[in-house]
Amino acid sequence: NILMKEEVMPKMKEVVKKREDTYGFLAAIFREELKAEQIKEMVDRGVLNLLIDAGCNIDPDFFTNKPLGQIEEEMAVEYTALFIGPGKHIVPYESIYVPDSTGRAGYYWGECTVDMKKWVEHYGLKISEKYDSIPDHISIELEFMQKVVELERVSREKDDLETAEKCLEVERTFFNKHINKWVPEFCDKVIEAAELDFYREIARLTKDFILGEADLLNPKPAISSAE
Repeated sequence: NILMKEEVMPKMKEVVKKREDTYGFLAAIFREELKAEQIKEMVDRGVLNLLIDAGCNIDPDFFTNKPLGQIEEEMAVEYTALFIGPGKHIVPYESIYVPDSTGRAGYYWGECTVDMKKWVEHYGLKISEKYDSIPDHISIELEFMQKVVELERVSREKDDLETAEKCLEVERTFFNKHINKWVPEFCDKVIEAAELDFYREIARLTKDFILGEADLLNPKPAISSAE
């Protein structure tokens, strides 16, 4: 048992760190248009290469053969067209997708929005100012998960397994109640509508990550064979 703990715990800490980083990265991507310095940092720090290595079909020439200002402008135009409008766009708020207790969906400030606000207030998450009026924006929900996973990571680093397990239960409950109900559908819409490789592939990556999280947070019970 001691040997198993020595083998499993470092792997668990590594998995938790990757989950924390992924939630944080995706929250930043969906929060607002990427600025020139963010794009430059993404390229210089190798994040773009990591995305490509992870299977994202992103053309690196888009980020290397154009002036940085032009890249920023083209990505801002795409972000606005996808998520802000005017005109037909993909609304990045949960209440648009998830029906309330009466079966009604497709409107702002639904029951899930109010519930999301309670989660944020209860756990003291400081919401990004850009979305403090409607807290069920996809970036806020991803940011919430990042914060709880971060606390889980810190707890595991201190070998405080009791707190880590409590964090894991919060993650599971929140994920199932909010993110898992609508983010995959949202991603499908982005994949279909995106013109730039970057946002299409980020949406694909997000969907794959969320589906993986669903399996991780909701493990199926092992089936024991009869002896």
